[in-house]
Parts: sequence; structure tokens; C-alpha cells
Amino acid sequence: LKANRAHGDVPGAVRFGPALLAGLLRCGRCGRRMTVGYHVDAGRPRISYNCTGARSEWGGPHCQHLAGGCLDAYVAGQVLQVLSPAAVEVHIQAVQQALADRAAVEKVWQQRLERAQQHVDRARRCYRLAEPEHRLVVRQLEQDWEQALAARRDLQEQWRRFQRQAPQQLSARDQEAIRQAVADLPRLWEAPGVTHADRKEVVRAVLDEITVSIRGVSELVDLTLHWAGGRTTTGLVRRPIQYFEHLSYYPRLQQRVLELAEAGWHPEKIADQLNRDGYQSARADGPIRYRVVAQILRRNGRPLAHRRDPLPIDPAEAPRDNEWLLPQLAAHLGCTTGTLRGWLRAGHLTGRQETRAPHRWILLAPPEQVDELRDRLA
Repeated sequence: LKANRAHGDVPGAVRFGPALLAGLLRCGRCGRRMTVGYHVDAGRPRISYNCTGARSEWGGPHCQHLAGGCLDAYVAGQVLQVLSPAAVEVHIQAVQQALADRAAVEKVWQQRLERAQQHVDRARRCYRLAEPEHRLVVRQLEQDWEQALAARRDLQEQWRRFQRQAPQQLSARDQEAIRQAVADLPRLWEAPGVTHADRKEVVRAVLDEITVSIRGVSELVDLTLHWAGGRTTTGLVRRPIQYFEHLSYYPRLQQRVLELAEAGWHPEKIADQLNRDGYQSARADGPIRYRVVAQILRRNGRPLAHRRDPLPIDPAEAPRDNEWLLPQLAAHLGCTTGTLRGWLRAGHLTGRQETRAPHRWILLAPPEQVDELRDRLA
């Protein structure tokens, strides 16, 4: 009851939200208990864990803020790993203990039933030994006998109800089925019938508290798991972040990109090599892409030596005499493609589009019209 209070010093009651570690996280910087935030991102629910103690007390900023999915997945894996070696035997021992407890209770029930039968036998003997002339005595003894019979009947009904509710004896086949089921805890953990509250109960049964410390603004998070019984373990979790410049390995990533660019590698080929080297994107939602490589090169004063290879053009739709692909005409005039699109909408240019994807524009511009376009651009 004390742990279920809505107070900052205790975890609080188990709720039905999907945040697995609600009430168990403690900030490694200020020592305050962290809260849970629920958001909707592109139609999908998202969990975050926040240390808002300083903000609520004196209006300060968030002490720590991180996405919750990575923490939940890591802690769930640790809990299942801890439970897996002993789960089977512990479950069998619990069943055996329940059966032993049932045997002790059954002994008490047998004694109660024997005592009730003795009361019935005694009341019957007293009734039969009474003199018929003593009608008041006979009537009282008959009533006592009926009460004893009713008490025995009620007790037998309670006994049958207990037998239906008490655990039954497990056969060897039942025990083997339990072992096979408990051995696959990850599947049971994600079973449709298991609720968020059930998972939280399991986590709270083996974990007292978890301390969280983010390494600066990087993607690395240090965890200290305080297990029930006093044991403590540490772990390292990678969280998604917004800016790839904040990655802990960004200097190595930048150096690798510059080395491959110096060797004349195409940016897309550089991105593929980075993924093979084991580098991950900032959001951890996919591989490193062309855009990241291009930004790193641009911020280091290295203009791209290569552009994306254009898709091949269908020979039947290839540019003819005095026809240009839109990017080619823009490069020839020294303007942007947006300028040409504006002139196209205004009617200063004519052209056609490919009938198939990516539906590129092919503009008609003979030499005299190219000169007019130069004058218009000037």
C-alpha cells in the first residue's frame, strides 16, 4: 500500500499504459524520480522518460529526456535473461509447494468432516435412547439431530467446492508441458493475452530501481539496474537522437567519410561502406544514407565530386535536336531548376514529360531561344 501511493519517493501503483519502467527510473544526474510522457508521432504512440523535477520545482530545464522504447526493450531482455535459467524449476517447485500446502489443508478438512460425522452419530444415538413419553426431550433431540445433519451437509458442500478450486496433482506430462512453455519466455512475454500491467508486475518483482545517465548529448545511456535482493548490474543503451553531429563516434565517422571522398568514392558508395563498417544513423531507424554523407562533405568545405547517377532514359523518349533535360539546361544557363520551372509555368518555355517515372521534363530550346533565356536571366 505504501509503494502504491502517488508520491515521489515510491514507484506508485501499476497502471495500464505501455511504459514498462514507469515509476522505476531515477535520474543519474539529480537523483529525482523520472516521469513518463506519451506522444503520438505519425499516428503511432511514442513513449519518453523525462526528469522534470527541477522544472516543476523552480522552472528549470529538463534534466534528462530520452525515448523510452530503447530502455523498455533492453530492460525486458535483461529481465527475461535473468528469469530464464531458473524459471522452469522455480515454477515446478511452486506447483509442488502448492500441492504440499493443499495436502496439509486436506488433512484439516478430513478432521472437520470426521468431527461433523461424530456430532451426527451422537445426536442420532441420543434421539434413539430417549423415552417416547418425554415428548419435549424427544423433540429437542430430534432438532439437534437435524442441525447436526445440516451442518455436515454444509461442510461437505464446502469440501467439494474446495476440491474444485484447489490445484490438481500434476502428471509427468503436465510438468513437461510446463517446462516447454516456460522455456520460451520471450514468446510468452509478447503473447496476446499478456497486458502491460502484467509485464510491469513481473519487472517490479525482480527490479527495485533503475538509474539512468545520458552521456552528454550523445546517443549513449548508462543504466544501473538494482535487482531485488541487493544485486546491481550496469548496462549501456543506445538511444535515438536528432542530430548526427551529436553521435559519440561522429569524429571517426567524419574522418572516414573524408578519407573515402579523397579516394574518389561516390557518396552513395561511401554510405554503403559506412553501413558495412557498422556505423548507425542518429535515429537508429535505418542505415546511413546519401544525405548524411553529402552534409558532412559540404560542412567540411568539400563540394561533391559526384552527383547521383541519373536514371537511364527510354530511347524512344530521349531528347532530340534542340531539346534539353531540365537540369542540363539549368547548368548550361547557370541558373536553378526552379527558375526554369517558373518560366515553364509562365509559358516562356515549352517541353514535354516522360510518360514513365520519374516523369522528367524535356525542354525545347533552340539556340536563339537559349540566347533569349540568357537575356531574361540577366
